[in-house]
Amino acid sequence: MAAREPSRAEIERAITELLRNEEIATLATLASDGSPSASVMHIAADGLRVYMHTFVRTRKYGEMLANPKVSYAASHLPPGGYDERELTHSLQVKGRATLVTDRDEIEHAIQLSLGQFPWAAGTNLFTNVKGPGEGQQVFFRIDPDQAVWADNRVRMMWRVIVNFHADSSHITAVRPYHDAFAARR
Repeated sequence: MAAREPSRAEIERAITELLRNEEIATLATLASDGSPSASVMHIAADGLRVYMHTFVRTRKYGEMLANPKVSYAASHLPPGGYDERELTHSLQVKGRATLVTDRDEIEHAIQLSLGQFPWAAGTNLFTNVKGPGEGQQVFFRIDPDQAVWADNRVRMMWRVIVNFHADSSHITAVRPYHDAFAARR
């Protein structure tokens, strides 16, 4: 018996929950020669968009400024590992990185981060975040364009392609994963 397919609203809630509950994502940027680079990053979610904190003297900082097309992956891997594989769910996003320059948005990203990472409250990690050219630490906002949502809680290997509204406020479309790649066979 096939599992019930979740609605677009249920998928959106599940993605939002994953982004608020998982602290780490792997970010992919593009080097000037077109080769990909990967970095493990902390993420702070604001609905379907995420903020990533970094330093200005990093490869990813320069790559995101030069080419804002990025991708990231976040996942929930249950503590029981393979024995609990039916609880695994993940998100693979293609999106756009924007350097956050507005002071109110920087403060918003800091508050999101402190709310999502309770351990950070006892540190000075975000106390030196300034606007570009003012310090060594910055935030990038990642606005999603399209994603693959995989959720073994629906059924093993269940995946869909998800499209997002231009303002990152909601999901605009969901279609079966296998339909997107059927023409390639």
